[in-house]
Amino acid sequence: MGMKRSRKLLLVSPLLLMLAAGCSSGGGDQSLANNANEGKPKTPVTLKVLFTNPGMTEEIFQQLIAEPVKKLHPHISFELIPFQTNFGLNELVSAGEIPDIIYATPYIQDMLDKDIPLDLTEQLKKHQIDTARFNPTIMNAIKSFGTKGEIYSLPYMSQSFALWYNKGIFDRFGVAYPKDGMSWDEAIELSKKVARTENGVQYRGMVATHGGISTFASSLSIELVDPKTSNAIVSDRWNAVFAKGKALYDIVDNRPLKLNASNVQLFVKDKTLAMAPYWTGGMIGNLAQAKDLDWDVVQVPSFAEAPNKYYQVDYHQFVVSKTTKHIDDVMDVLKVTVSDEVQAKAARMGKETVLTNQSIIDQFAQDLDFVKGKNLKGIFKSQPSNMIYQSKYNGAVSGAINAAFNEVFEGKTDINSALQKAKEEADKKIAELKLQ
Repeated sequence: MGMKRSRKLLLVSPLLLMLAAGCSSGGGDQSLANNANEGKPKTPVTLKVLFTNPGMTEEIFQQLIAEPVKKLHPHISFELIPFQTNFGLNELVSAGEIPDIIYATPYIQDMLDKDIPLDLTEQLKKHQIDTARFNPTIMNAIKSFGTKGEIYSLPYMSQSFALWYNKGIFDRFGVAYPKDGMSWDEAIELSKKVARTENGVQYRGMVATHGGISTFASSLSIELVDPKTSNAIVSDRWNAVFAKGKALYDIVDNRPLKLNASNVQLFVKDKTLAMAPYWTGGMIGNLAQAKDLDWDVVQVPSFAEAPNKYYQVDYHQFVVSKTTKHIDDVMDVLKVTVSDEVQAKAARMGKETVLTNQSIIDQFAQDLDFVKGKNLKGIFKSQPSNMIYQSKYNGAVSGAINAAFNEVFEGKTDINSALQKAKEEADKKIAELKLQ
């Protein structure tokens, strides 16, 4: 099967990019054997596929998708458009070259505004793709983008959050390791025991606001925009969240040099961070290159109001464009991507399955030698929190809230004043956006 290149790929490790983006069986197995089509050879077709995030590369697509597709549907080939920061869907739309399939993050509102995604409800029935096999929180998130429960995408991989820790730092200071089931308050107390400066080296206990305070709080599923009025919502629940963040960074020697900076550098390279809450796929991708780091992982801490919940549901998915002229071929491809065999193979390579099949979940990262003996089961003791209402104005509100916490972090204002200002700034930004 041929695979056309439409643009030059960056030479980046496919394993790292695959990992960076990154229950009982709910609806029965769906194997590749059940996907095979019988009958005479079909007319060759080339499907155009766009990657809108770096979680998929041409090499990984070839291994996990193109090769299994070729075995069942040899008439299908692919033209791949790799992820590029300066070229993507908007440029293709302008050129009248909308791809057949788009590999995307959960947030497809912009695509919906452009009327690109096809509602797959009838196609899923026609091609016997059972959505009961998927994690229900993911499916609910997908359906939330439809006004009447439309299904505008099919999930491919999930993204969880976990607490990664440096055993060497805990051993150095004689402190017990983190454990599954901790609350954020317990994790903050544990940070106090290991945050210190020794021989000129600052050891931090935990940096937990990578991506902003809004990411830290996302397991609480706090709504940001009123769906009826489009006004910003900055609820009182943020007071407690800000207080926890402030308590963490008020610990002597724990304060990061810069708020919202990634904690991966401190954890993996500098080896001066004891605990790093982070996306599973992204951290494993970095740990693949880590040297002399004695690490392990436990369940991410949780808020009392949301026990055993990690951050807001996050997944990668395939969107089908309304303009495709090869819908049956596209659906045959998607059916392969969610087959038990492909999902299990991806799981063994370090991708998290979107299926509820426990036997596939248990195969996570089995082909990666550097995770042998680690507490990977702890990762899966939490489930994703529900996706909040997806408004085009969510970014305006979360941006204002993150900016507000930054002012608290820098000691410029108190929590109440910062949140009051965040509400005013968010409403102002929304009003500006409405005029555009």
